[in-house]
Amino acid sequence: MKLVFSIVELTITWIVIPILLFAGAPFSAPLVMKIIGSVVIGGSLFLSIYSALVLYYWSGRLPTFFFGPETTVQSGPYRFVRHPFNAGFIVFLFGLGILCGDYWRLLYVVVVAAAVVLYSLFQERLAMKRIDSYKEYKDKIPFMIPDPRRRISFDKSRSIPWQFIVASFVVKLAILFVLPSRVKNSKVLRERRPFVIALAHQTHFDGPLIFYSTWRYMRFVGTAIYVDRLGLLGWLSVIPVRRYAVDASAIRQMLATIKQGVPLGIAPEGARSWDGRPLHTKREIWKLFRMLKIPIIPVKFFGVQRLWPRWSNIFSVGTSTIEFGNPVEADDPQLQEKVMDFLGKEDPTFKLPYRNYKHIEKLIWRCPSCGSISSIKGYRSGFSCSSCGKSWTKPTVNEVIQIHDKIMPGSMGLSFPIKDEVIYNGKRVVASMYEDHAAIGDYRLDYNLIKNSSIEKSIEPVFGIANEMVSFASTTSALMWQEVVDFQIKFRLKKENYHTDLWG
Repeated sequence: MKLVFSIVELTITWIVIPILLFAGAPFSAPLVMKIIGSVVIGGSLFLSIYSALVLYYWSGRLPTFFFGPETTVQSGPYRFVRHPFNAGFIVFLFGLGILCGDYWRLLYVVVVAAAVVLYSLFQERLAMKRIDSYKEYKDKIPFMIPDPRRRISFDKSRSIPWQFIVASFVVKLAILFVLPSRVKNSKVLRERRPFVIALAHQTHFDGPLIFYSTWRYMRFVGTAIYVDRLGLLGWLSVIPVRRYAVDASAIRQMLATIKQGVPLGIAPEGARSWDGRPLHTKREIWKLFRMLKIPIIPVKFFGVQRLWPRWSNIFSVGTSTIEFGNPVEADDPQLQEKVMDFLGKEDPTFKLPYRNYKHIEKLIWRCPSCGSISSIKGYRSGFSCSSCGKSWTKPTVNEVIQIHDKIMPGSMGLSFPIKDEVIYNGKRVVASMYEDHAAIGDYRLDYNLIKNSSIEKSIEPVFGIANEMVSFASTTSALMWQEVVDFQIKFRLKKENYHTDLWG
């Protein structure tokens, strides 16, 4: 009901009042005045619309009496003046007055402007009673006219970048055409308190689907290497995390963000799944969730794996479902079990085939029939082995998972050395994996020195040793390197404290 009253209020303000003021006006101003009036109207509309969007993304409310914000907004135009929306309306009326050619009507505009000022003062009296922090904000920021000496500095923890709002609209529109999706249980996002959205990270669709699902500002946590390479992620306020260190700067940004009531988006697994199944999570992620002391809301995407798997460079148009779980409190003793059980829910679309199998050799890096490495070739309707001639036509996602399990070390024997051509330090060199080390060109990588592993950009295996990160681009399969090396470390060298995404 409050929303209905707010729409009525906005209709009266922006439609009824201008019609009453300028009905019958000749609109015969000189060309110069028409240009000035049009610029003033355009600027005022931009200011008011932008102010309303910032307020809505931040507080879930509108700049109206019945549905006004219940928290202080210090973002966008609200960094400079306390009432940018109402100021925009006043300037809009003056723009119409300039355009109309009957300048006596500007006297009526002055009267209406005075009424809007009084209304704004009344809004402030209500805000002082409802919002504890509003008095401090009121003392710091001017009423409607900006003062360069009095403004709030831009900070992504309390300020929404304009790029975030633009991207939100663009993504919503793109998803409607590319991946029309059903959203389930989105009501859990409505409560205006900070929380963590814990997403099962499968594809590049994941982030856009979160954008599609909500109209509020949130900050995702992402790997620093991607944030550094893709400037857009920085514009969208993604918090960069250095993957192989305790990143105090990232933790400070997270704490500052939730202090302002802004949600965080975190993938507990820290990487995209290759076959659609959840990866193993590090213990540190659950320590982080408990330290943040805010609810965890798991979210699961259904139908996306078969449209754009990690191993493919091609995405297909289709439909999906986004389901949000109920919040799990950070101090819940079963936090990990509850979150991971939800993220591991069965996806009924896994019983269907992939839309395209090109590049599946990055996942199925050897033949499950004859064991030959680099012999699989994917095409649109399936894949085949060039060594033994066996082929697979439109296997389902579940069947591909079974094939992947079959070729993994421990299920099918390995014959060393395993050779590959890689790009290392800008040069194409021969690399070989042995039982206890790898030779990458002239460089020897001893497995017992490796502390962690990952895959960047789906083509670069990265192995962390004491003071160095060893990375290169595999021409065969980055996953092959991670699976073989991690298996040797975990089960052949028996390093029990070694964490791997694949075996925990």
